[in-house]
Amino acid sequence: MSNKMKWLISIIAALMVITGGVSYGIYKHNQPLSDEAFSKLEIDEQFEKAPAGHYVHLRKDDPTLYRTTWSAKQIKHYFIYKNGKAKNHLPEGNYNEKTKLGTNQLFNDKRLIDKVKGDGILGQIHTALFDNSKFNENMSYDSDLAFNWYFNSPEQAQKDPDVKENANDLIR
Repeated sequence: MSNKMKWLISIIAALMVITGGVSYGIYKHNQPLSDEAFSKLEIDEQFEKAPAGHYVHLRKDDPTLYRTTWSAKQIKHYFIYKNGKAKNHLPEGNYNEKTKLGTNQLFNDKRLIDKVKGDGILGQIHTALFDNSKFNENMSYDSDLAFNWYFNSPEQAQKDPDVKENANDLIR
């Protein structure tokens, strides 16, 4: 075999290795983060990598912002007409309600958070939203209780002062 043929084969082999390496690097870079890896990112990085969609901040002081597939109208309908109905009421004073609210998080009201009121997490969210004049138009305005709770994009949520101050985790 001549030297020219050896050089040609070497160059072709090198190009194949380089092409394969670049392709693999692009593939790994474009692979979506697992939920665990995503949750370990700093909150600013989570916002940068957050998928497009609607997000909810369910309590003013909630450290979590949730991506939701429900519209604002669906969430309002759930809290006004379905949450806390008698069929879900347990004898010991709390509710046996479970829902995801269109998120990837299961909100289980059976585990009491406020034992005095008999509230689980949904009870606390219900109270926070109903005291919020931006959720409940019938509520008299109290700036301490008012907050933006529904956002059309993660960028819009990131600009909100309550989200900036309190949120340190984003559930996509």
